[in-house]
Amino acid sequence: MKYSGILLMFYLAAASAFVLTAEESLAVYTRPCSLSGVWSAIDEGETVNLEVRTISGWLGFDPGVAQAANTCSFRYRWLKPVSGISADSLPLVWPPDCGVTYAMTPADTPVYPDRDTTLAPVAVISANSAAAVTELQTFWIKVDLTNSPVEQDIQGWILSESVSLNWNSDSTQSGVREDQDI
Repeated sequence: MKYSGILLMFYLAAASAFVLTAEESLAVYTRPCSLSGVWSAIDEGETVNLEVRTISGWLGFDPGVAQAANTCSFRYRWLKPVSGISADSLPLVWPPDCGVTYAMTPADTPVYPDRDTTLAPVAVISANSAAAVTELQTFWIKVDLTNSPVEQDIQGWILSESVSLNWNSDSTQSGVREDQDI
């Protein structure tokens, strides 16, 4: 996919960062997906330091503004893939899907088979990671690790006090069942 009428100039600026200069305004997305909300724009002549990429070619950068509790891929803002531009030296990161609410973990977070902390955890979500949320209940969040950076076929429960939520940012349904407020 090419940006029509847009000249993009890349050059190696640091160990693995590229500098992008836009000749025309570019939409900046909250997630690496066209259906996610447009966060802002890069105006003509502005530059950003690209830091990461997804397997599908989306280009991520740190917007340089406070973002509350956003961790992992959620702290980046995203530009659509551009054909003919090689950003292979940028690190690959896990791309959060559009239309999905995620629990972001600031610390290692145990995943329990049921809503009971006396049970042995079935997994641990690493610090600064995330997992898809499938259900919200008072004090508990059900997560699906198949939609997470670890991509394990595990579903379970985490304590709601131990995470921050990154709500879906588009007009599609998130699939989260909310039984009670958390």
